[in-house]
Amino acid sequence: MSDEKKKYEPYYEISQREIHINIIISALFLFIGVILLAFGLNGAFFVSEGILYDIFNIITEFGGEEIYILFYCIFLFGIDKRFAKRLLIGLVISLHLTDFFKSLFMDPRPDSNFIADSVGKEEGYGFPSGHASGAMSFYGFTFFSFKGEEKKKRIPWRIFTMFLMIMIPISRLIIGVHDLQDVIGGLMLGLLVITAYMYFEPKLSSIVGKWSMKKKILIGVSFSLGLWIFSSLLLYLLVINNPDWPGIQENIIYLALSCGLFLGMAIAYPIEEEKVKYDPKKLSVLNRILAIVIGLVINFGVLFLLGLLFDLSPGIYFITRGFKYCLFILTSSLGVPLLLKKIFKI
Repeated sequence: MSDEKKKYEPYYEISQREIHINIIISALFLFIGVILLAFGLNGAFFVSEGILYDIFNIITEFGGEEIYILFYCIFLFGIDKRFAKRLLIGLVISLHLTDFFKSLFMDPRPDSNFIADSVGKEEGYGFPSGHASGAMSFYGFTFFSFKGEEKKKRIPWRIFTMFLMIMIPISRLIIGVHDLQDVIGGLMLGLLVITAYMYFEPKLSSIVGKWSMKKKILIGVSFSLGLWIFSSLLLYLLVINNPDWPGIQENIIYLALSCGLFLGMAIAYPIEEEKVKYDPKKLSVLNRILAIVIGLVINFGVLFLLGLLFDLSPGIYFITRGFKYCLFILTSSLGVPLLLKKIFKI
């Protein structure tokens, strides 16, 4: 198969059997959650201090923004850019839906989250858990995608991702920032989203792959901005007549991240495919490591500097937060690959 055709092939296409298994697992999540809730165990897992709390406070960080960016950059610059892009798209879809549902339900976090000495204290709403849905979609995608790899590579990575898919949601209960219903909702949402994504993505890729670069960008940008406006406007219409709900800006801020990422991907990915064509597989092992280090330094540096800049205008953070992550995608998908191609002459 030519490289031109291969770049539009799915990294991994989920089977009907796996779809059925995932649906059954989602039903089990719901069943177990209902049973535990019936026994009054919604907030019974919280541990306020000690070694157990410290361990799970570390584990929960693997479901945070920085670790997702770390893994994304490692895959993008040093392993497989096609996989990295599909991985991020699946995660962003899951995060957008999670944040949207959080804004709709506005379910308060458990009382344990507000303990004064709670290191893991979180802002915002509880249901569904973003860490649970994000872990299920992000690490779940990598779990399925390594199916075709060599056994010696596949088994360790699958054990690692399975561990995180289980332990990250549990960690949210242990450190007290979510209750059981938040985590169950997040697990179900993440699993169903990533299952649907892995089923429909190959079909959409085969269609989008035939479009011109300009058409991809035009439709992608229109979709991203439309989603941003639609989501924000819908929330506004829902809360405007309900004075008991918090201010609209606080809710829309959470959606800005995913919409900004969508916008950046809509612009950068088609250009990278047609013009830049960076391929880490052409690098030696040493150069791959160097490429990853360079990419991480630049991208985390860009996020840090943009954070400082946009923090100067907190009143419009519900807009600037989106553009911060849009610029992150443009940097990681266009700026850094161009630099790496020049450095390593590929």
